[in-house]
Amino acid sequence: MRNRFRMATRALAVAGAVLGLGGAPARAETFPAWPDDLFTLTLPDDLFVPTGEMRFEKATRVLAEASGGISGIGEELFQIAAFPFTDTATFATAALGLGALVLVDKPATAFVQDNIIKPVAPFDLPRPFPMIPFGTDGDQYALGFIAGNYAYGLAANDERAQVAAVLAAKALAYSYLTSHVVLKAMFGRNRPVSDLSGHKGPTGPFTTSPFDFFQGTGLHLNSVKAGTGMPSYHFTLFFSQARVYSAVYDNSWIPYLGAAALILSAAEGHNHWVSDMAAGALIGTAIGNMVVSNYEKRRTGQGAGMLMPVVSSNSAGLMYSLSF
Repeated sequence: MRNRFRMATRALAVAGAVLGLGGAPARAETFPAWPDDLFTLTLPDDLFVPTGEMRFEKATRVLAEASGGISGIGEELFQIAAFPFTDTATFATAALGLGALVLVDKPATAFVQDNIIKPVAPFDLPRPFPMIPFGTDGDQYALGFIAGNYAYGLAANDERAQVAAVLAAKALAYSYLTSHVVLKAMFGRNRPVSDLSGHKGPTGPFTTSPFDFFQGTGLHLNSVKAGTGMPSYHFTLFFSQARVYSAVYDNSWIPYLGAAALILSAAEGHNHWVSDMAAGALIGTAIGNMVVSNYEKRRTGQGAGMLMPVVSSNSAGLMYSLSF
């Protein structure tokens, strides 16, 4: 069961590739190494030993190493898109597992609505930046924490904080692209009504059937209610953030408690099936592991080429670095 869970996580992280993204298959060994326990991958402390660098010098280096540059981001997007073609057995296992969960989605989701979502409905965290009209509360919390973490890293010349913020920003972007933009449009699944156990009357843009797929209206950058159930973008987002901060700081309690608080605060308004939530959590965990693992490979010289910015007092440019 543990191996199947690990296999499912690897596959779900890149389910968007079923749309045909990524072109020709890549070799499986180009992908990051996935740990036996998805929640214990951590970065070694020797990656963050004091270097004596000045603040701006360190910030420039860290930004290049953590982001991977243009080539590193492109490589990770290719990894996400091509994965189902490089490990079809894992991808098939994940699809079968989610399919089985869809079969029991109605009673499972009704139970979650009645026993978890409704009791915690009064717990609603305030919008952190009410003056900003765009983004959900969850998006604003994630972005605000990343920005604050990076600002602290710059002010304190703290490499670990800067790395955590850059990796979390990448995980957020990949979560949005994979779950919100690509997979929601692909599955077009309608969300459940908020009272499955006793619903009567019209459903509006929602549904009482867990098999109400392919009702989407194309790609959407903003939030749309109809046909956008699977996977849960916010489960993807919060689990990817928790996985990154857990790996960088070697602490699982605080990141996952924070993720749980944000999930519970937003659960009532998002109307997701249990399988939507499970898919989002698995995708987010895998995305977080991918960006952390790739960063460690770059730092230890196992990465491929990297395009990085070079900035001095009187010039700016790009440098391509190739590790042998």
